[in-house]
Amino acid sequence: MPSNSRDIRRRIKSVKNIGQITKAMELVSAAKMRKAQAAATASRPYAKLSGELLVNLAGRTGEANHPLMNRMIEKPGISPTKILAILITSDRGLAGAFNANVINQAFGLIKNEGSKRFDFITVGKKGSGVIKRIKSQIIAAFPVKDKTITINDARPIVQIAREEFIKGTYEKVFIIFSEFVSTLVQKPNILQLLPFSTAVDAKEQEEFLFEPSADDVLETAINRAVEFRIFQSLVEAAASEHSARMVAMRNANEAAGDLIDDLSLSYNQARQAGITRELSEISAAKLAMEG
Repeated sequence: MPSNSRDIRRRIKSVKNIGQITKAMELVSAAKMRKAQAAATASRPYAKLSGELLVNLAGRTGEANHPLMNRMIEKPGISPTKILAILITSDRGLAGAFNANVINQAFGLIKNEGSKRFDFITVGKKGSGVIKRIKSQIIAAFPVKDKTITINDARPIVQIAREEFIKGTYEKVFIIFSEFVSTLVQKPNILQLLPFSTAVDAKEQEEFLFEPSADDVLETAINRAVEFRIFQSLVEAAASEHSARMVAMRNANEAAGDLIDDLSLSYNQARQAGITRELSEISAAKLAMEG
């Protein structure tokens, strides 16, 4: 720690400036966090009910015939061995371990799938940068939307994933994102998007009349369910990002305050030592003159 009073004073000023920046970022992140958390929690009931509806429909219409529910579409000359992962990170840093945790989940998935090749759809520059460094192919890259996320933001991702899966390019499609638990807790998660799997309870299978047809109803329901799963992942990731950044900036602001306290103590000690030294020099000079 610098002993010179001027150096300490300069450092205190620098830390105060940084503290003002982190405080402003904390306040901005807190405002965004509240909106994102409200969006994530408000959409969860719909996501749950849409999944339950699809389970019931699949049990009564026969899911085996739908291309988004089959593990592989049988086509001559096509044997998909690749996996598509939708990786949702952030465009900016300063969010604690938010991006690192999600990216580590992606690495874990790659390891678990063995020798299978991975392609990626990335949301967020942080994820794109890492995927480029590991030499995996990015078939589409999207920025993180700074404003309120809507279902329209999910549709371009859905279109690419759906078309490539139906063509037989990929065996499976995963979403890798951070699930919002609380302001202090964000859980990195991996969700299999395609093939869309359903578990049907045979005891509850009753006869229903479908209009215009069972296949048409199932087609609409599964497309909406896939769409909403991606939308829900986007809003969960947004809530997680803003929560992590708000907490990180709060911690940085508190650390800046602690450092200012330590530097102020050192400054006062250095100043006191300087005054004591000057008094000693004056006393010594006086004694020398009297002698």
